[in-house]
Amino acid sequence: MDENNEVKEEKKEFNEEEFLKKVEKAASKGVGKAGIKNGLLSTLPTIALVALLAFLIVPKINSLSDGLHHLFKVDAPVEDHDLTLENYGFLGHTVADFEEAILGDSEKLKKLEVYKQELSDVGTITDTGLFNLGMFTKNQVITYYGTAVYTVDLSKLTKSDIVFNEEEKMITLKIPHAKQEEINIPEDKIQFSDPERGLLAFGDIKATPEQIMEVQAGARQKMQDKLDADNVLETADRFAKLAVWEMYSPIVKGVAKDFSLEVEFK
Repeated sequence: MDENNEVKEEKKEFNEEEFLKKVEKAASKGVGKAGIKNGLLSTLPTIALVALLAFLIVPKINSLSDGLHHLFKVDAPVEDHDLTLENYGFLGHTVADFEEAILGDSEKLKKLEVYKQELSDVGTITDTGLFNLGMFTKNQVITYYGTAVYTVDLSKLTKSDIVFNEEEKMITLKIPHAKQEEINIPEDKIQFSDPERGLLAFGDIKATPEQIMEVQAGARQKMQDKLDADNVLETADRFAKLAVWEMYSPIVKGVAKDFSLEVEFK
């Protein structure tokens, strides 16, 4: 085999048809990429214009809305409402009402317990024997434990008890003084001591239910005298103002956060 034949075998024959297909495929990819790029470039001015218009127009719209609100805003209070926060006439209003919030709760609550005082006192039952001599006498000490509760009746509050001061942003609530309920002496807390007997005193102490009730009434009166002497009612009044303030202050703040509550007695 000669040299020319070997060269011919090594060289591959040029395929024109295959070459044209490759060129066409490469060209189509180039056109696709160029189309996307050109499409993005063509839309950029539109996107920029929309962004610019939004930047310029939206604040104007908000400003116009605020201007309209101020334009229609009036200073006149809204009728049948305690406080007018904003009044835009026919566009609407924002108001606050304190009476309904306060009186509504008072009707549900009625009596509010504001103070409690624990008490104790003793009474003695004496059973005299023959000739009232000490050697025939029997004594028994009874210890009574009671509780004095002080309340404020909020069900008696009326609209006249709510004083509204818009200038000082203050609500004054006038309440009744604290009232002492009857001293409660639970039967299960009454303690009877062992009887003390004279030398010749035998048997149990004989006391009628009426006599025992009389001794209890005397102990209750001693408890009341102690409460009066210590002026506990005045202490209960201080706690009454604090308890009512703690209960109604959040209600007032809920209606109008800039307002404060003050509690006074009628």
